[in-house]
Amino acid sequence: MHIKQVIISGFRSFRSQGEIQAFSPSVNCVVGRNGSGKSNLFDAIQFVLLAPKFVNLRQEERQALLHEGAGTAVTSAFVEVVFDNSDRRLPVEGQGDEVVLRRTVGAKKDEFFLNRRRVPRGEVSSLLESAGFSRSNPYFIVQQGKVNALCLMADSERLALLKEVAGTTLYDDKRRTSLEQMNTNRSEMDKITEVISYINTRLSELEGEKEELAAFQKADRSRRALEYTLYDKELVKAREQLDSIEYERQNAAEELEKLHEAARATHDKIRGVEAGMARDTSALRRAKANAHALEGECGTAVGERTRLEMEVRELRARVAEDEDAAAGARADLKGVEKEIEQTKAELGKVEPRYRTAKEELESATAVRDQCVRETEALYAKQGRGRRFRTAEERDAALEVQITDLVSSVRRKETEVAAKEDALAGSRRTVAEETKTLATDERQISTRASNLTKLTDMASEKKSRRNMLAEERRSRWSELEMLADRVSDSREVLRRATADLRKSMSRAAGVGLDSLSKIVQDEGIPGYYGPVVDNLSLVDPKYRTAVEVCAGDSLFHVIVDSDATAATLMTRLERQKLGRVTFLPLNRLEPPRVQYPDSTDVVSVLERCIRYDQNVAPAMQHIFARKLLAKDDDSAALWSNLCNMDAVTIQGDEVNRKGALTGGYHDSNKSRFKAHEAVGTATKVLEGLEAQQRDMKTKADAIDQTISSIQGEILDAERKQARLKTVMEQEAKDVARKKANIERNTEIEKELDSFLPALRADIISWKSQIESLQAEKGTELSTSLNQGERAHLKILLQEQKQHEQDFERASSSLAEISIEKERLEAFLKNNLLRRRTELQESINPTAAAATRGVVDGEGSEDRRRRRVHLELELQNAEATADKLSHKLEDAKKIESERYTALNKAKVAIEKLNAADMENRARLEAATDATESLLNKRSMWASKREEYMGKIQELGSIPRSDLPAHAKKSVKVLMRGLDDVNKKLKKYSHVNKKAYDQYINFSEQRESLLVRKQELDRGAEKVQELIDSLDRQKDEAINRTFNGVSMHFRDVWKELVPGCDGRLIMRTAVEEKGSDNDDTEEDESKDGPDIPDVNMYRGVQVEVKFSSKGENYLMSQLSGGQKALVAMALIFAIQRCDPAPFYLFDELDQALDSSYRASVANLIQKQATHDVNNPTQFVCSTFRPEIVQVANRCFGISHQNKVSNIHVLGKTDALGFVSNLMNEEEAVQKVSSIAKARLHAEDDSTEGASIIDSRKSKRTRRASLRRE
Repeated sequence: MHIKQVIISGFRSFRSQGEIQAFSPSVNCVVGRNGSGKSNLFDAIQFVLLAPKFVNLRQEERQALLHEGAGTAVTSAFVEVVFDNSDRRLPVEGQGDEVVLRRTVGAKKDEFFLNRRRVPRGEVSSLLESAGFSRSNPYFIVQQGKVNALCLMADSERLALLKEVAGTTLYDDKRRTSLEQMNTNRSEMDKITEVISYINTRLSELEGEKEELAAFQKADRSRRALEYTLYDKELVKAREQLDSIEYERQNAAEELEKLHEAARATHDKIRGVEAGMARDTSALRRAKANAHALEGECGTAVGERTRLEMEVRELRARVAEDEDAAAGARADLKGVEKEIEQTKAELGKVEPRYRTAKEELESATAVRDQCVRETEALYAKQGRGRRFRTAEERDAALEVQITDLVSSVRRKETEVAAKEDALAGSRRTVAEETKTLATDERQISTRASNLTKLTDMASEKKSRRNMLAEERRSRWSELEMLADRVSDSREVLRRATADLRKSMSRAAGVGLDSLSKIVQDEGIPGYYGPVVDNLSLVDPKYRTAVEVCAGDSLFHVIVDSDATAATLMTRLERQKLGRVTFLPLNRLEPPRVQYPDSTDVVSVLERCIRYDQNVAPAMQHIFARKLLAKDDDSAALWSNLCNMDAVTIQGDEVNRKGALTGGYHDSNKSRFKAHEAVGTATKVLEGLEAQQRDMKTKADAIDQTISSIQGEILDAERKQARLKTVMEQEAKDVARKKANIERNTEIEKELDSFLPALRADIISWKSQIESLQAEKGTELSTSLNQGERAHLKILLQEQKQHEQDFERASSSLAEISIEKERLEAFLKNNLLRRRTELQESINPTAAAATRGVVDGEGSEDRRRRRVHLELELQNAEATADKLSHKLEDAKKIESERYTALNKAKVAIEKLNAADMENRARLEAATDATESLLNKRSMWASKREEYMGKIQELGSIPRSDLPAHAKKSVKVLMRGLDDVNKKLKKYSHVNKKAYDQYINFSEQRESLLVRKQELDRGAEKVQELIDSLDRQKDEAINRTFNGVSMHFRDVWKELVPGCDGRLIMRTAVEEKGSDNDDTEEDESKDGPDIPDVNMYRGVQVEVKFSSKGENYLMSQLSGGQKALVAMALIFAIQRCDPAPFYLFDELDQALDSSYRASVANLIQKQATHDVNNPTQFVCSTFRPEIVQVANRCFGISHQNKVSNIHVLGKTDALGFVSNLMNEEEAVQKVSSIAKARLHAEDDSTEGASIIDSRKSKRTRRASLRRE
């Protein structure tokens, strides 16, 4: 066994020293500077090992042990020592090789923990003593100063030390106790002797009074016989009266029980009727609210139905009108189509004539214009001949005119080309627009069809939405009714819970509610709930019996362990949430009981209740000692025989201690009934809430469906809006294209009519240019030549003809144009427009879409809307009919509730009258019962009185009673008077003489027996004292022999070749014996063992050389005394070995050679037993112990905090060397300072001495030179 770890926290200079490397099982060395905390480490170990100075600590002493440093104040400290117990030296349960012993100290606490388990101080002390830590041998821990104390000990003190090591203190304590017991026995024997002497005197006095006492006793027996007979007759009478009263009381109790049962039944009926009235009232309220709501819904539905009927009627009329108009339009359209075909045919005949007439007119115009140009050219030539003087002037003017004409031709040609390009562009535009116009119109028609589909879909969705909205309203109505039922059920549960809470304390009720919430919120496992939740009755008839057996235990809480109970109690205490009693299953120890084999009683646990086996310990804890008896007598009998509580089925209980509890039990206040009501109400509420959640889920699903449908409707409407916008834009494009076609057609016509004139002008101007070119270069003449004049004449004639032709062609073209324009105007402005109007009337939607008008309502829209409205009308009629039926049902329910309430009021009045009658009868029966109880009490008092008087009479001889048995009370009274007169003569007689005589005789015998016992006890005590004295002497001699022997061995190891011994000094030597040889070595020399009482001291005699003389302690130097003291310590330790030793600076006063010897001795002793070495923990400032140490530790001290570190041996030696160097330097400085101080004090004398020394040195120096 050895120390493995030392963990310190908050102890003196150690604030928090955690685990370090384990101590060596052999030699451990601790180094550190002065004040670093080495002594505190040793004190910490002593603190745990209950060293004398740490056994009983006062508060100020405990406070002084706490660490005082910077930072937060330390309020508690602990030291933990871990022992290697592989040798099982410490008798601790468990299979581990380690034993952990901790001591924790604070201002108000001092606790011990063994392997993390709290233990008392006495157990720790016994454990340490069993491991070899003897309180009589404190030298397994050697602190600073103890070596010096041993050095300074006198011989007598060393003798006292050996006695302490031998354990004589225990012998002295036992001897002292024995002597005290002997003194007590001696005192008691003296008192017994005095009492026996007094008793003998009294017995002699009582001998003379016995004869007179005999006569008195004879008369007294007669008196007591008469009184006994008289009292017995009165007692019999009282018992007869009690039996009669008890019979009447039982009848009255049965009648009272019947009345209570009738009252209870009436109360139950009243409560049932009141509950029914509450339900009917709630139902009536709901029926009224439902009827009111249904009236509003019904009115709304009827109004909606009326509105829809009017709209459908109106739409039907308009659709019929639309159908009639469409039929007429179709007939008209046929006629218009026919007229259009006829008009187109006529126009087809006119157009060729128009083209021919137009061509003739163009030809006549061209010919006429050519004739006119030629005529004008000849006239112009004739005029130029007159205007110009020369041909050159004429040619120049002609050149200018030609140039102008050429420019005009070019402009006209450019204009013609532009007109032709415009005409071609118009024709291309018309062709392109005509081509795309048909596609756009088909696209518009398709979009119109899609718009119709979207409209139909939106209408269907709206119908579906309306139907679902109606279903949702129905669901909401049902939910409201169900919510009222849930509210009523919650109120029932609240009342039931209130009734249950009334049967327990307020703190328990609050605690149970809080526990349920805590367990549910935090999910704490191992919670089973109250006892009442964990059991059920086999039969309801056992309700009262089980409730009486359990009592308040019904509301005790079952948990799996005390840890769970502690957790829940912490929550309750922290939040102040009431108080409950816990039944931790792991702590319950159900009693083992043997139930009687009888038909009169059965086990409540086995017969009356059912429960889960998981909570069996709790049920056995409550019901194991409970019996169910068939009647009160059986309950009383078996309760006494079995030491159990017995209860009847009516609830009368006989306690195992004899107490009888019973009476009337109101079943309305039954805890089980209240708990069952809470359970029933909870199940009903949970069912309704589940139904409500299911209905709410369905209503939410309908809401989601409606929302989804509404979203689809909105999406369809958005699509309709987008489609309408696109259709409007496309319709605008179609209209624009049609307008563009018409505009380009008009442009084409204008260009067609305008280009011939332009081309004619160009031809005319080119002809003029040609004639002017031909004229240029000719001779200038003022008149035309013959040919030109003839040609002019012909031209003038042709011009007239051409004018006639032109007029005729123009007139013909005008007639044909008028006819053509009339037909075209009739076709375009009348027939085609009429056809379009008829087509629109037949298919207004397509027409409107084509025109881009999509907001108006056409006949098709009205037809579709009529279909949808007819469907809505059917739904509205169904809804109105359904609501009408519901309203009828609600009014019927309302009427039924009214009727039920009226009947309930009549019933409650009758029940209240019956209840008042029951109360009156109960009061009368109660008064009668109380009267009987008063009579029974009176006669019971008399019975007790006479029974007491009979008991006071004492024992009566049976032979004296028959003579008075048949006498009447009067005769007995007269006889009693006569006897009392005789007894007056013996008034002076000592009536207790005989009893006193007997009493004194018995006392004398008992005292004599006691005196003999005390004599024997005194002998035994004296024998014990003699034995203790012998054992004490043997222990002292044995200890001295052992220590002396080990001292001689240790001294030879410390100082090789030298002897050392311990000499016991006796009283004979102190008286001056001249024989020094009588100072004998108790270990081996003297055969005779003197009396221990003659011992006066232990002397030490040692040698420091093999041939040197012997020295006593007083003759040694300080270092030698220290070595002797350490030899004595090692000898004591070897005599009474411990598992480990603690040395605090043991080698402080030794020389280096002796320190090496001590170190070698420690090393040898540590490794002497290889299997179980002795552990040493030493502190030192010297290198010798460091060199032999198996493990070194250093203690540092910084900021008032000490810490332990593991050091290598080299580091430890270096540290010790530095300390020794610092010590030598300090010693040198100190010596120099002392020398200087001494020189200053003796300055004058010192100066003269120095001068004289100087002169002497000078003379010696001169002599040496010579």
